[in-house]
Amino acid sequence: MPNSDQQQTATATITPRPRKAPRWYGLLILALTFLPVPSLHNPWPAQAAENEPGQQMVSIATILTQDMEGKPLRFPSAVAFDKDQEELYLISNSKDGIIVYDNDFFPYIALGKGRGITAPTGIFFDGQSGDIYICQDLAPPKPPRLTIVNSAFFLRKEITFKQMPDGGNFSPKCGTIGKNGNIYLAGNNTKGVLVLDKDGNYLRWLKPLDLVRAPTAKTDETAQEPNGLTEVSQNELNLTEPSPEAKEADEGFGLPENLRPKSSSMAPPRKDGREMAPVQIVNVTSDQDGHLFLLSEDTSKVYVYSPSETLLFSFGEKGGSGGKMSRPRGIAVDDNKKCIYVVDYMRQTILVFDMGGKFIFEFGGRGTGPLWFNFPTSVTTDRLGRIIVSDLFNHRIQIMKPSFDMSFPLFYDANKAENKLKEETEGSPEEIGPAPQDDSSIFFKDND
Repeated sequence: MPNSDQQQTATATITPRPRKAPRWYGLLILALTFLPVPSLHNPWPAQAAENEPGQQMVSIATILTQDMEGKPLRFPSAVAFDKDQEELYLISNSKDGIIVYDNDFFPYIALGKGRGITAPTGIFFDGQSGDIYICQDLAPPKPPRLTIVNSAFFLRKEITFKQMPDGGNFSPKCGTIGKNGNIYLAGNNTKGVLVLDKDGNYLRWLKPLDLVRAPTAKTDETAQEPNGLTEVSQNELNLTEPSPEAKEADEGFGLPENLRPKSSSMAPPRKDGREMAPVQIVNVTSDQDGHLFLLSEDTSKVYVYSPSETLLFSFGEKGGSGGKMSRPRGIAVDDNKKCIYVVDYMRQTILVFDMGGKFIFEFGGRGTGPLWFNFPTSVTTDRLGRIIVSDLFNHRIQIMKPSFDMSFPLFYDANKAENKLKEETEGSPEEIGPAPQDDSSIFFKDND
């Protein structure tokens, strides 16, 4: 019988040697660790999931990385394009404040403290007068304000908000000019948008209502008032009666009575803790026909209004997967392609919708190469339809050329819209919902 030493030796001789992992396995782990994370809906940037593999929907045109002095851009937060002058305006975290690029994207002027620009947050334009509107945050001793300069960058007027109803803490973030000449301003952590006339006088608040969490709803002063939620339409506060022409325009918009926003009393509390209340609006823009598009990060929806401020419909869904919005920050309308771009700050993507609110595709993902983003914050388009995005933590502006084709949805095909909706809808919706997704042709022009 073998002794114990011999038993141990025998056991050791039959123990299998550990196998080494293949070299390619380590390379695979490194690749999965450090490669950029693409959009979940699109496996590769700028490629539509519903199109043939390899079809590029968006291509890079150029990337801006330098300021007026040739130094690297620092945290570009907002972009705006003046289509009349064909100039790009960029807000960055630098002493220049605002950098203006010409049509060849060459920086040629900076607007800073010397012109009263101390804390810019957003820029928009009046195509009729040529004036430039600059939203500015608090910068002591200056309060939050809207600065208006002419095309030569000389000051025309400054508007403050402290004396306006619910304007004590209002700080403008972005805005647009309506077809009626009114000024629409979205603010920081503000419910709805502030509406001013062309001279800067207070008119009202435009506050879309939707289901929000009760704690969020109670932070709004309007939600505390007995009559604060009696109107889903635009004129909850200091109601101004629309003109007969405006009413007639809304009636001819093609939406039947049962789909229009209507007055109702305060809805009873829901079991899920949500209730109807004004929603926060982070961005507002308009199209060439005067429709208003209000973007809410709170609900991840876009609320579409007629030129006379009648709510038409809303679209969008909160979520982290393809076609949904997690933290939407910016919105732009391409009037030529008839599509809507939405920047999702958290999902690092640009979502594309048609004018009826139907999701088309998205592109992007987190990364540092072209067509990838690192927390994008703002989007606009130039006269040629190129998509311009402020890529915040990549410290650059990406300018992209879209190559997709869109149908041309029109809001004004009233007869077809009304007949179609009367045939397919029954009853009245209890809450504001998304635009019809199953048949967006009701918003399309009949080419026959």
